[in-house]
Amino acid sequence: MEKIVAFHELNYKNKVEVLSQVPGVVTLMGAFSDFCSGYCIAGTGALGLRVAISRRDDNTVRLYDATRADKKHFNLSSLKYRKEDRWGNYVKGVLSALASEGWELEQGVDVTLKGALLYCDQLTVSASVIMGSLLAFDRLMGIGLDSNDMIRMAYRVATSYCSVPVRKRDLVTVMNAKQGKLLHFDLKSGSYELIDYPFAQKDGGAYGIILDPSLPPQILREELEEKREDARLCCNELKGRLGSGTELRDYPVKELRSHAIRDLDEHVRHTCEYVLSETQLVEKGLGALKARDAKLFGRCLNSLYVGMRDVFDMTCPEVDWLIRRAGETDGVYGASYVSNGDSGSIFMMLEKEGEAEFSKCMSDYKRIFDFTPKTRLFNPGGPAKVLDEIV
Repeated sequence: MEKIVAFHELNYKNKVEVLSQVPGVVTLMGAFSDFCSGYCIAGTGALGLRVAISRRDDNTVRLYDATRADKKHFNLSSLKYRKEDRWGNYVKGVLSALASEGWELEQGVDVTLKGALLYCDQLTVSASVIMGSLLAFDRLMGIGLDSNDMIRMAYRVATSYCSVPVRKRDLVTVMNAKQGKLLHFDLKSGSYELIDYPFAQKDGGAYGIILDPSLPPQILREELEEKREDARLCCNELKGRLGSGTELRDYPVKELRSHAIRDLDEHVRHTCEYVLSETQLVEKGLGALKARDAKLFGRCLNSLYVGMRDVFDMTCPEVDWLIRRAGETDGVYGASYVSNGDSGSIFMMLEKEGEAEFSKCMSDYKRIFDFTPKTRLFNPGGPAKVLDEIV
């Protein structure tokens, strides 16, 4: 927090008036379940974004991305989307949405953004910047929006103003997360339940870590975006082939494997097989979490990864190598990709002895791939908020 305040005040020569903080969303299971209106399990993680604001005495809005050393500016009299403004449109869209509902900013502002989430994919950056800006402007202007209004407005800014297909469940997670809890979503109804995450302490037996392979952002990112769109199209095609009384998420995977639907394109069949298997594994993972069964949860992670690699064809050599080594290590219960906006992140369920043994592979990983991996304990965090103290 101190760093963004220092950056803001050094760059703008003005004191920070409002400071908001947005955590990143970590989807442990069910990253592609949106396309079959299935289930997913998510929480907030250690990566974050902060937004600092101070008022000006004119109508100019100046934006400073202190993480990527990028600057933008626009005038309050022109809040139209402009492609060349790129990420600046996320902030502009928030002001446009507020103005459309009767809350116009009366004077310009200086805005600073800083945080690791700014290095993530477009879905993560857009959702984080929009929500962080909305929280900060809500406090600065004394509006008093509730969390549901913020989710509604943030979703509209992203999808309508910026044409970015953010997931509403990510916004819900950001606004409703609780320390030590995960959110289990039913994506058909849009409802969720908060569940305890029992694997947060290293001295409590098994625990979860996030392993960052330190890959360049472009590795996997473009492929993931293509896979999301492809999964959406494939699921829509399968849904159109089912009877009106059949829910796509409940369609038996064995029916796909046995070619029960004739003339279904093989690519569509394989893609839907993974999506449906993934969402059905979420419910098994939910049972493991509630039973505090780390080994079962690890097996669920392994099944997700095998499906993603062999059926969905979503892989890269670096991640494959790390997960293969994890599978060969005693005390590691399971590992898979995790959706957190970063490239190639792995969630791993293990115990202390397993982590110590697995860490011996890291020098080989660096020698083979020339990347230095990093690990951090995963413990679900709290929601986005405005910080009441600015130090």
